[in-house]
Amino acid sequence: MDFLVLGVSLAIAVVCVAGSAFFFNRYSPYGRHGRRQKEGALLHARYHYVIEADPRAILLFQPDLTLVEINQRGRDWLKGTLADLQGKTALEVLSRLQPEHPQALLDQIMQKGAIELKVGERILSDFEWSDLFDEQGLRVGAVLCFRDVTEEKKFQREIIQSEKLAVVGQLAAAMAHEIRNPLTSIKGFLQLLHRLKTMEQEGEIKEYTRIMVEEVDRMEKIIRDFLLMTKPSDVIRETISLNTVIERVLILVQNQAILRNIQVVTELSVLSSVQMHKEAIQQVVLNLMQNALEAMNVGGTLTVRTEEDEKYVVLQVIDTGIGMTDEELHNLGSPFYSTKTEGTGLGLTVSSKIIKEHRGHLDVQSKKGVGTTITIRLPK
Repeated sequence: MDFLVLGVSLAIAVVCVAGSAFFFNRYSPYGRHGRRQKEGALLHARYHYVIEADPRAILLFQPDLTLVEINQRGRDWLKGTLADLQGKTALEVLSRLQPEHPQALLDQIMQKGAIELKVGERILSDFEWSDLFDEQGLRVGAVLCFRDVTEEKKFQREIIQSEKLAVVGQLAAAMAHEIRNPLTSIKGFLQLLHRLKTMEQEGEIKEYTRIMVEEVDRMEKIIRDFLLMTKPSDVIRETISLNTVIERVLILVQNQAILRNIQVVTELSVLSSVQMHKEAIQQVVLNLMQNALEAMNVGGTLTVRTEEDEKYVVLQVIDTGIGMTDEELHNLGSPFYSTKTEGTGLGLTVSSKIIKEHRGHLDVQSKKGVGTTITIRLPK
């Protein structure tokens, strides 16, 4: 197929340059000489079959952008015969595709912009516009090619849908497993409570109920993170400084840091305000800081640093915790994978999703026994 497309492309160039007497300049000197005219007609006849066999629509235009040649595929998609279309301007021809703004479409095609145009049930794409020149460098016309990508798009959607279903299946299985564990614990403690009858066992009852509440809280967190991960991203965003969000989160985690004897160091540079969903970014920053505190457990330093470059505002959350191995780093971000005993593994998955929705980047660097640095970049 690549050979055919290459051959067609070369054929178009040869026909439009060497055979310009026939296509673009019928009143040229070639037309006054029988041999030259015959050669031009023969050349046209040869490459006409190649152009007709091309799966794309191929349109040839005069220097004044009037149509002189179009293959059968193009006639089918433009719903016209050669007689209907020949002599029409490029704008008139493209108008038959019924775009919302024909002139804007033509301008975008000539500027080689990426275009997908829905025409009825058909999706047309890969529009390619090329000016054609003769051996003296004079412009003798132009060629426009485009193709039908409907089946390709359908196939891509089917693949994406299949991948989504596979991911949902994996998440459902993992989530069922994660929820089953605390449910088993709760069920066991309820059975024990049923057997306890004396007041002397009140202390045991309180301990069992405390554990059950913790297990219910754990299930609630799993479900909350799972729902946040699947929540649509069409939310209203506001222009705000990332430092404002960070300062709010620092207030929330300050008590945890004090209880764990962890020093919090802030190095906040002056930042440009950026468009963001404030609550979602706050959730990300909170997740990262809580992860950092839990990685250090007792003692250590949490450093929160911001800066900006030409394209991004940057946040770094640096801890002096236990760090991670290369294998742990590789698995990081997979739903329900966690390096923490009580972790759900959804926190970083949710955070990555939120940052991607903001067209940003989340990068994790870690060394076992040294600590972890997580860097977030949000576009300005």
